[in-house]
Amino acid sequence: MDKIIRIFLLCILAGTAVTVWDGFFVLPEGQQAVITQFGAPVGEPVTEAGLKFKMPFIQVVQYFDKRVLIWDGDPNQIPTIDKTFIYMDNTARWRIDDPLRFLQAVGT
Repeated sequence: MDKIIRIFLLCILAGTAVTVWDGFFVLPEGQQAVITQFGAPVGEPVTEAGLKFKMPFIQVVQYFDKRVLIWDGDPNQIPTIDKTFIYMDNTARWRIDDPLRFLQAVGT
């Protein structure tokens, strides 16, 4: 009987530790986050770095960069209206200013 109580207490202790561990998240510098609950955003975006709290097992944290992001397209030749080919190399730079709006528009 004493062995069963020890195993039960060990299981409760492990469950409590997992719950507490899942309730915290660290937001690194250069990142911002949106907390979602069952896929829907909850509250305001988190933009300050540090140790933060969320509801364990129910809420999920989605991280987004604060830095300037760069996209570099493949160089390609495209025809113009007068059927001459020109060489194009496309690039884009952007920053996510509002992570909540970005999440709602893009999804991931």
